Amino acid sequence: MRKLVSPPDDLDPTQAHTAADLAACLRRVQLLAGNPSLRELEQRARRQGRSLPRSTTGDMLSGKRLPRKPLMLTFLQACGINLGEDPRWLVAWNRLAALAAETPEHRPLSEDILADVRAAGLTRIGTTYLTDMQWSALFADVRELDIYMAYGQTWARMHARDLARLAARPGARIRVVLADPHDQLTVAVLADRFDLTTEELRQRIIATGGDYAALRSDTGATIEIYYRPGDRMFSFYRLDDTAVLGFYSHARTRAASVPVFVCERPGDLYDFITEEWQAILRDSRPA
Repeated sequence: MRKLVSPPDDLDPTQAHTAADLAACLRRVQLLAGNPSLRELEQRARRQGRSLPRSTTGDMLSGKRLPRKPLMLTFLQACGINLGEDPRWLVAWNRLAALAAETPEHRPLSEDILADVRAAGLTRIGTTYLTDMQWSALFADVRELDIYMAYGQTWARMHARDLARLAARPGARIRVVLADPHDQLTVAVLADRFDLTTEELRQRIIATGGDYAALRSDTGATIEIYYRPGDRMFSFYRLDDTAVLGFYSHARTRAASVPVFVCERPGDLYDFITEEWQAILRDSRPA
């Protein structure tokens, strides 16, 4: 990666008076770094363990609004800026953020929300993920399905027909990570949450894994089943370039509704789910 050890004297972000001025400085940094494409910058950031979605970076460089601080810093590091040696970027961002806070009427809230939704890749927000998420449309022509849940017996059986169609597609892949039924602490915590005995929960996890294993065939999709210990704060389903993220309720009875988000690639929320999935797989073992 090319480093901008000595940026030119006229590249001073602290002279930026608006988001557009700051964006001009950022575009200059990109040019001085060899003008890498947004795709290349995204790949550089990923190698550093960070997220830099192309669409969000493009919005930032347009200068229409002040970027989020982590996004700007990730961009600069991907371009080779040593932020420890050049604190002017943080100074510039903090000053512009303070100015924006003093003049909230400068940008209508609705426009900010729209920009945030666009950056996140959100396409829908709901509260009933079992029935209201148009699952049949999400399953249409899908080639890769990744699932992370405690056991999800109800969901799997509700969508048995869609799962069977996907499992029959040569070259397709289904990966599912369930709670580890052989980890005593995991089973105890989740059984308490779902108001089940530990044996009831253990049997449900094993039964769900068996349902997925039964979908295997010599000519169909690759089906991988994993166990992961630990509590669950959320579940998600990733169907190619679309993901559904749902939260759990802390009540001991099944909640009638929980927040659920549908997002697509490219988008910050989709990137979060992708990165979580990679971390989850590293902590899992084959069932």
